[in-house]
Amino acid sequence: MNITLLHGSFEPIIYGLIIFLGLFSMWWKITRHQWLAVIIEITVFVIVFKLHGGSVTGGFAATIAALLAGQLFPLLLRRT
Repeated sequence: MNITLLHGSFEPIIYGLIIFLGLFSMWWKITRHQWLAVIIEITVFVIVFKLHGGSVTGGFAATIAALLAGQLFPLLLRRT
């Protein structure tokens, strides 16, 4: 009997990891009162998610875009 735990695809694991990183990022910023970064992350996520029609692929793209925007945009705004 051939029993494996690997279903042949790592995509759900990667997707779950990226979603977790997005949630952790927002929690980290909320606990440190970085409100601008949280608002940027949520706004970018909602915009990209709606642009992709609410699909799973759109959620993945939105999460990655929100993570990047939440890290980079506050740094750019502080320098000006």
